[in-house]
Amino acid sequence: MATCRRSLLTFSLLALLVPTAMAEDWPGWRGPHGDGTTADVGPLTWGPDKNIAWRTPIPGIGRSSPIVSAGRVYVTSGVEEDLSRRVIALDAGNGRVLWNAVVHTGPAGQAHRQNTTASSTPVTDGKRVYAVFVDDTAMTVVAVDLNGEVAWRVEPGTYYSQHGFAASPVLTDYGLVINGQQDGDNSFVVTLDPETGKEVWRYRPATNLRSFSTPVLIEHNGQEQLILSGSSETVGLDPATGKLIWSTDGPSQKFVCTPSVGHGLVFSFGGSPSKSGYAIPLGKTGKLKYSDLAWKSDRSMPYVPSPVLFGDYLHIANDQGIYTCIEPATGKVLLTERRFGKVYSSPVAAGDRIYIFEDSGACTVIANGPDFQELARNELGDVLIQTTPAIVDGTLYIRSEQDVIAIREQ
Repeated sequence: MATCRRSLLTFSLLALLVPTAMAEDWPGWRGPHGDGTTADVGPLTWGPDKNIAWRTPIPGIGRSSPIVSAGRVYVTSGVEEDLSRRVIALDAGNGRVLWNAVVHTGPAGQAHRQNTTASSTPVTDGKRVYAVFVDDTAMTVVAVDLNGEVAWRVEPGTYYSQHGFAASPVLTDYGLVINGQQDGDNSFVVTLDPETGKEVWRYRPATNLRSFSTPVLIEHNGQEQLILSGSSETVGLDPATGKLIWSTDGPSQKFVCTPSVGHGLVFSFGGSPSKSGYAIPLGKTGKLKYSDLAWKSDRSMPYVPSPVLFGDYLHIANDQGIYTCIEPATGKVLLTERRFGKVYSSPVAAGDRIYIFEDSGACTVIANGPDFQELARNELGDVLIQTTPAIVDGTLYIRSEQDVIAIREQ
């Protein structure tokens, strides 16, 4: 089974595994490793009329981020007029719409004012694009082939959340992982067969509580684990069976951030009712205690933007625009100060640069280091950006409220 395996693997303690076939693509949420990093180098400077390769209007609205595979950009969208959910393919070179597929239709259901009916970022294995949507009663998972035709469609369960849905699917060697944690009494995490949509395994969390966090696949000391934050806890699951390996309470009740993993630690961030971060040592089993944690922080932690761990620095931009750099192994705060306006977008790292978008569309590019060395600050004009960029082959792709924009140095 071909996959774009989203994983972080240990070599001495923990290092990244980059699947050769997908190394130059950005095939799902947070890129080729699922951690917001790429060895590629993105553009440094741009503006409304500078280094904009193309911008293509997208019908409807969505908070899903663009993915890039084999010369195509894929996004999802929800169109209020016909209650449709769509998967849209663009030519990565010129922005031309290749197809616009209606894959589901249904009422929106209850949602947070900042959420949309298309906030889950799709994922691709190069053969199909997989996307997840919810309506007022259930969750729908669809597989769309490269011609825009629906290969299969399944409903893994009913779904209810006061704030809607936003977790992104993840492909592993064992299947397509969907986080269905919710406020309803049917909370679940499920893995589906990418070829057919049939269920492989199902995990039921102890608490029915919504979570928008996307899982991360890792390997530590020869053991693969699926790391997931949600429903008042952070857990490690066996990705082949869904069996619980370890769990720990917190760091809060509700989650949006995707965990970061490195230095033999899982960095988990919870946002409500308190904003806190944990460093959880890998290698233990069963129920972990507070005393097992490597460190904990309650200062300027994020709710929505996922931090990016790049080498020896954990870069955090919280929702209010406060930037914090932490030494990951010890939790030592190297720098914390207000640097931005409001931030929903998750920072990404390309080459030796960190890209941080604000809701206003401004993007600050800094060097990977402890002292916030600003390399550039770029504006896009009057746009709203609450999505996370993809960087492939020197081009940065970002989705605004109205369009997808490709930024490429000329």
